Amino acid sequence: MRATYEDLLRAARRAAVQAHQVQHTDNGELLSGWQAVLIATRSHLGWLRCDIDLTGDAVALNNLDPSKGLMPVAWALGAGADLLATQDAYNAAALDNYHDLFAARAEVADVARIAGRTVLRDLGMPKRSKEYRHVLKAVAQLGEIVTRGRGASGLGDLRNLATNRPQYGTDKLSQLAWMAVRWERAHLDIDAHTLLTRDLRSGTSQLRTICGYAWHLTDCIASVAENAGLDAQQRLDLARLREALRAFDTAAARVARSWQRRLSDIGGQSGTPGEVAFLDLKSTFDVFLRADGDLLAPKDLIPDHRQAIAALDALDEMVDSASRIARFQQAAVDDLIRSGHLFLPVRDIASMELPHYSRRVARPAVASRWMRTSVAMYFTELTSTLAQSAAHLAIAADVARRLSGTSHHSRPFGDRSPRLHPPPLLVSKALVAESTGLPDLGQEPDPPGR
Repeated sequence: MRATYEDLLRAARRAAVQAHQVQHTDNGELLSGWQAVLIATRSHLGWLRCDIDLTGDAVALNNLDPSKGLMPVAWALGAGADLLATQDAYNAAALDNYHDLFAARAEVADVARIAGRTVLRDLGMPKRSKEYRHVLKAVAQLGEIVTRGRGASGLGDLRNLATNRPQYGTDKLSQLAWMAVRWERAHLDIDAHTLLTRDLRSGTSQLRTICGYAWHLTDCIASVAENAGLDAQQRLDLARLREALRAFDTAAARVARSWQRRLSDIGGQSGTPGEVAFLDLKSTFDVFLRADGDLLAPKDLIPDHRQAIAALDALDEMVDSASRIARFQQAAVDDLIRSGHLFLPVRDIASMELPHYSRRVARPAVASRWMRTSVAMYFTELTSTLAQSAAHLAIAADVARRLSGTSHHSRPFGDRSPRLHPPPLLVSKALVAESTGLPDLGQEPDPPGR
C-alpha cells in the first residue's frame, strides 16, 4: 500500500500531538528537532506555493535520533514535501485549486505550530533570550497561515496524491510490491531509441511471465476467497481480473509471434536495466510461491483475511506496473517506427500493396534480406497487437486497483526530469481590448447540442 498525502499529514499531526504530551528536558535535542521542523515546514509550504521566512540553522540529521523529540514531526512534514515534489505534471494540477492550497497550508502550519508550542513550554531559557524570541516569532508566523486557511475545508484532490513507490516491508508480499515498482521504473528510465528488437521481444516475454504469475496468484486468492473473508463483489472482481489477464496473454502471444516473424533480431539476451529488475522480481515471486521446489497450496499461501488483503495490494502493484510497461513499449515502438530504426523483410515490403502516392519503395544499395523503413502501414500487425495487449492490461489494472481499494489514488507516472521548484500557480488575467475598453472574458463555451 502506498502512502497518500492525507496519510502523511495525519501522521505529522499525530507525531506533533505525541511530542506535545511528553515533557522534554534536553534543550539541545529540543532545539535541534525544532530547527529540523522549520526546515521541513518551509520546504513543504514552498511546494504549496507559500513563501515564508522560517530561518533555520543547518542540522546534522545523522547525529539526531529520528524517533526522539520533534524529529518524527520533521520527518513526516519532509515526507509530505517529497511527495508533492515527485508528482508528475498531470497530478501536479491538483495544486491549482486555491481552496485546497489554503487548507493544506493551514494543516501544515498548525502541525508545526504545535511543535513550536512544545518548544516554548519546555525550553528552559529566559523569555528574553534570543532562542525563545526566535521560536515565538516563528509560532506567530505559522499562526497567521492557520488563520488565513480557516475558511477552507478539506484537501480536495490533494488528499489522493500518492507516493511513487510502496513502502519496503519485511514480509514477502511487501517486497514483491516494491520489486514490481522497481521493475517498472527500470523500464521507464530507458531511452526508447536505444532499444533493440531483442530488448522489445524480451519486454513482451517479461510481461507475459509476470502476468502469468499474477494470474496464478489471482487463482489462489479466488480459491480461498470465501474462507479468507472476501465479499461477493471482490470475488466477482477476481473473476474479472482473471479474464483480463487471460485476454492479455492471448494478445501478447500474437505480439511475440510478430517479433519473431516480421522484425530483424540480432539475437542474444537483453541486458537492459529492465531485464535485471525483472529477474529480481521473478526470483522474489518464486520464493513466495514455492517451498522446497514445489508450489504452495492456496490455503498455505493465503491462510487468512490479512494475508488476502496483502496479496491484493501486491497484485495491484504488479498489474499496474505491467500496464505502464506495456504502454511504454507501445510508445517506444511508435518512436522507433517514426525514426526508421526497425527492420522488415524486403520480400514483405515488396509484396505489400501500397497506396498510389507511395508505390515507390526504396531499395537497399546492396542485396539484403532486411530493410529499414518508417512507413507505419508496414507495421500494422505489430502495432495493433501491441495496442490490444496494452488495452487488456489497462482493464486488468483498473480491476486490481478496485480490489485493493486504491482506485481513487493519484499515482505519479514518473517524469524523466524531476521538478526542482514548485510549479507556478495558474492565475487567469482578464485582457482589456484597446478598441472597446471591455475585458475579454475568453472563448464563449459551447452549449450542449450546439
